[in-house]
Amino acid sequence: MRYFLFFLIGIASSSPTYTQNKFDNNWVFAFKIVGGNLIHFENDTLNIEAISPNTTGSTYEALACRSDKDGNLLFYTNNCTVFDKNHEVMENGEGLNPGQIQTYWCTVNPFANPNDNSVIILPMPGEEQVFQIFHWDYEALNVGQPGGSQFGPLHLYHTVVDMSENNGLGMVTSKNNLLVADTFNSCALQAVRHANGRDWWVLAPEFNGNCYYKILLDPSGPQVLDKQCIGSNWGKYGAGSAHFANNGSRYVRCDIEYGLNIFDFDRCTGLLSNPNHVPIGPQGMFLLNCMTLSPSGRYAYYHTTAEIFQYDLEAQDIDNSKILVATFDGFQSAGNPTNFYKSQLAPDNKIYINSYGPTNYLAVIEHPDLAGLDCEVRQHSIELPNRHFAAMPNYPNYRLGTFVGSPCDTIIVSSFEPHHQISRIVVYPNPASGEITIQHKDGVKIERIDMFDLAGRSIYMNTQQGNTVKINRQATNFKPGFYLLKITDDTGWL
Repeated sequence: MRYFLFFLIGIASSSPTYTQNKFDNNWVFAFKIVGGNLIHFENDTLNIEAISPNTTGSTYEALACRSDKDGNLLFYTNNCTVFDKNHEVMENGEGLNPGQIQTYWCTVNPFANPNDNSVIILPMPGEEQVFQIFHWDYEALNVGQPGGSQFGPLHLYHTVVDMSENNGLGMVTSKNNLLVADTFNSCALQAVRHANGRDWWVLAPEFNGNCYYKILLDPSGPQVLDKQCIGSNWGKYGAGSAHFANNGSRYVRCDIEYGLNIFDFDRCTGLLSNPNHVPIGPQGMFLLNCMTLSPSGRYAYYHTTAEIFQYDLEAQDIDNSKILVATFDGFQSAGNPTNFYKSQLAPDNKIYINSYGPTNYLAVIEHPDLAGLDCEVRQHSIELPNRHFAAMPNYPNYRLGTFVGSPCDTIIVSSFEPHHQISRIVVYPNPASGEITIQHKDGVKIERIDMFDLAGRSIYMNTQQGNTVKINRQATNFKPGFYLLKITDDTGWL
């Protein structure tokens, strides 16, 4: 269960608590020819199972998965087809994105089907069994023009899945509903929970400019609200990657040619602000590259296939904070280099990285919220029973709740289960000016403490485990004010 405790260095208050969810606990790396891999996260433990080669589903680039609150796989999609938990085509699940995806990328050339971060699954607000899949296509354009044809998304769609159908196997009840017809950047479809804790924002960058479509998902369904133009221009379809910080207050988009592009994000209004551009490579340079944010959102990990760099997004000079934290060591698996291709932050707060070619290994960044080499990049350290490459799931932060204190924190989300046994956790002295003690009165071991300010920004703390944990305010270097603590015990409850 989740304990949220506000405390002020001077004044104290409390807030309701909510049940943990495990909606992103399964990563499905399916491969119907040789078999795939199911990666399951449970209480910070990584479990890996082989998927039989006689299944229908395959995932190569695009991937989005959805589990229930207890961590049981519900369904997944490769942006061509929707598959159920048995890796079979869900009823009416074929034929996402009518056009060239279906006639070429999903059939003739399935090893290059739609790009990473081109599909994402969101729960329908107010519905426990209904989900919205946001996805865009991948078409040829500028055919016959100087410079040759280009490929990129031309349509943003949404598709509806109802898991109450077919005895829990689900059914696609509405498919390929057009939201926007325009040109998009193919690797940057992302979403973040609204400040009200119920609805969702979807951000879709337009191609060849600096504009972003803003889509609101509320109980009435998806609505295209407007298009905001801000920050640097982008001139490629398939460049880089984009992510929201876990606390939703920051949006970062990255590519070697167009650099790190960092924005503040208002979860109440959906507006980007304060653009900050950090150059990475020269104009016209192209390398396979990707970027992922640390759990706190402080560090961005940018990587090519050969190198991983860390940027401190809270540094006065972000450009000069750049640190090389790993160089590919040349190790091969199944005849292919175990280099760095796509990366994703996992529920265990580690970052996992796959390779460009089929291998039996993943790399991992063990401590992504630690500076420099202390983040500990371990290459080819996670062994898989079957080969895997390219696909990484595109997940929003399903655990992000209401932005307490914002003008939008007026909705009580019924899908969460209130729990009132706050007395099991005590924080003292409260108010405090020096050392703070956090104690689990049942004697249960406290595994992790996360601290956030009222703007939703994470405050890094290096704390010891135990049933009693002490935090030194001066050593931790946080300023007087209200703070939110999220405390996890060793039973896996929050």
